[in-house]
Amino acid sequence: MWRSELWHPLTAHFPLGLLLLAPFIALAWVIWNKHFISNYLLFTHSLLLWVGTLFLWITVYSGEIAYGTEVRRICDPTVLKDHLRWAYISGAFFSLAVVLDALRWNWKTKKNALLIYTVIINMVMGAAALSYVGHLGARLVYQQGAGVYHPSEDCAEFE
Repeated sequence: MWRSELWHPLTAHFPLGLLLLAPFIALAWVIWNKHFISNYLLFTHSLLLWVGTLFLWITVYSGEIAYGTEVRRICDPTVLKDHLRWAYISGAFFSLAVVLDALRWNWKTKKNALLIYTVIINMVMGAAALSYVGHLGARLVYQQGAGVYHPSEDCAEFE
């Protein structure tokens, strides 16, 4: 449990859940923008986006730590490099969305349509990139055994 490469899968699921849900909440705001619930949807979307982006960068950092260990253990390190590259790409999309969302909250008109739609576009593109990052991560674990403990032939360590 205390191996440094295990911190990455521990933190990876928070940004996946938060950042894949945030665009749907923002799109719900587009649909119900004139109703009472619209302010709550905007706040919820911002909360998911900001917290999810923070966890995304924590996950990228823990992935950098795991990279040094796992790149020597797996058969095809190009998958690991692609996983890392796409993690940075998705981080860039969501970070830009956070900056634009902060501008939106600081402007006098909190419902500036151009900024909100630009945030939504960045989140949708970031969610697509993040989904691909998750796919590559699954390939690393399930096809190459990255981060997985491999017991001895006779499983003597469990007796």
